[in-house]
Amino acid sequence: MDKNTEQWNEINELLSKNGAHLNVLEEEIDIEIQREYFNLAHSITEKTRKFKQLCKKYTENINQLFDENIPEKQKKEMLTVLATLDDISIYRAIENFSKQDTPLKSWATVALQQSRMLIQSNLLEDPEIFISTGLGGRGNLLRYFCVFLNRQKENSLEEFQQKIVRNETEAALSPLKGELEQIHFSTGYSTFTVLIPLNADLKILFSGIVEECNLYGNFLHENMIITNVKKLSDEEIQSLLKKK
Repeated sequence: MDKNTEQWNEINELLSKNGAHLNVLEEEIDIEIQREYFNLAHSITEKTRKFKQLCKKYTENINQLFDENIPEKQKKEMLTVLATLDDISIYRAIENFSKQDTPLKSWATVALQQSRMLIQSNLLEDPEIFISTGLGGRGNLLRYFCVFLNRQKENSLEEFQQKIVRNETEAALSPLKGELEQIHFSTGYSTFTVLIPLNADLKILFSGIVEECNLYGNFLHENMIITNVKKLSDEEIQSLLKKK
């Protein structure tokens, strides 16, 4: 967690100053899907003539979004193009499609956020900042997946130790208006899903939690795993621990 903490905190500080104009993608969307979406958006919009042709084509045939005979690849392109247009009716079409249970639901969710941000920016006449991570967030809070490591890696925490970890985590998040969403105790480690403000100093926050817990028996390791890319499986956590 130490490697990029200072740089990340500087980014958080900059973003927090624009709190009223932040758009955090709330849903958990695979980071690879997001990368594919934005790569496609870039490749389409940089070719001005073709982009204008696609805008006209997909606006005139917007009902094809709901046509099951249209290939997924074409619908991806269609959603990406439509999300660049400042039009409430187009936004509503993307919104309706995003509510359907289709293989493109995640893709449509990203497109919907892009469309919403564009419309809001033009209404407010002020640029908006779009923040997307694999785990999403809520309001001005980002979601993180955290792993605290037990000093006795072959054992689970005792019940009183679990209570301490939960209480100290909630106590540390409360002044920040953060939130503990989920907590799970396993043999050798504990996992958390938390919502944290953009401007929070992650190193101070999590190190402080471990220090407070260790006042009651020094049962947590100082090292930990923090990510906002994805929720790690038990197999992935064990693999990371073996590498360490």
